Amino acid sequence: VTDANLVLGRLVPEFFLGGRMKIYQDRSIKVLENLSKKIKKSVVETAAGIIEIANANMEKAIRVISIERGFDPRNFALFSFGGAGGMHAVEIASHLRIARVIVPANAGVLSALGLLLADSIKDYSKSILKTADKIKRGELDAHFSNLKQKSLKYMVEEGFVEDDVKILPFLDLRYLGQSYEITIPYRNKSFSDSHFVSEFHKAHQRVYSYNHPDRPVEIVNIRIKAVGSGKKIRLKKLPLKDSNPEKAFIKKQALLYHGKKYQASVFTRSLLNPRNTVYGPSLIVDCESTTFLPPSYSLEVDRFLNLIIQKEE
Repeated sequence: VTDANLVLGRLVPEFFLGGRMKIYQDRSIKVLENLSKKIKKSVVETAAGIIEIANANMEKAIRVISIERGFDPRNFALFSFGGAGGMHAVEIASHLRIARVIVPANAGVLSALGLLLADSIKDYSKSILKTADKIKRGELDAHFSNLKQKSLKYMVEEGFVEDDVKILPFLDLRYLGQSYEITIPYRNKSFSDSHFVSEFHKAHQRVYSYNHPDRPVEIVNIRIKAVGSGKKIRLKKLPLKDSNPEKAFIKKQALLYHGKKYQASVFTRSLLNPRNTVYGPSLIVDCESTTFLPPSYSLEVDRFLNLIIQKEE
């Protein structure tokens, strides 16, 4: 995939990995020539096909966690991270009809940053296997109370202060006779005795496009998430500048996109300021990532240095 991006001009060789690693377009062309002869396509067609396959695989993964779970991806923004995420995000969003792409600051190392800043979460569960009409509310609360005390004990042993641990209760529910469950939040202060059942019916309709309000609902497990919050960082909100990104401009580079030749503008991301606006075709290079902005798209840098990408009206 890297060879294909390089052949199509979506990577800037002298700025790959901030210029610390050399890549050679002529070598990538030579590699793809061997493949193109086998499939009887040109090198450019072969490179474009590789990108299409890569995009389709990533698009499929997004469909699994959105459409197949009952969520319409059009109602969300696509959050792109990783060193190569920005090179494919806009095209994937277009296929899924997602209107906005967000490429965060430090996109290439965002997972590592998240690991350092993420909450510590532990899951605890207890099997119930009773239908909702056969169990009393107080019985569920007693089970949750026992799990809560167990979870707090372990979180305190890990160094968290008990008052800083957040307890989130859930129920794994299914229709009697099913072999799969849906997890529903359980709020004993705001839910009536049957409210979680009605919430399950709604969730089943959303995920599977049907439900059976008259069928018995089985409580398979009760579940608790114990969330221990660590120290948080506050992102600095930077002042807005003018929209002209000329200080970040490096050069023009040949780009092939959908069979057409373009001269793409190349910008250094570290020199882009809040409110700077960039129009495609462009490449935004950073020390750990590259963002590809196709024709007919534009991006604006927000006050946290995120790249907000949208299709031009």
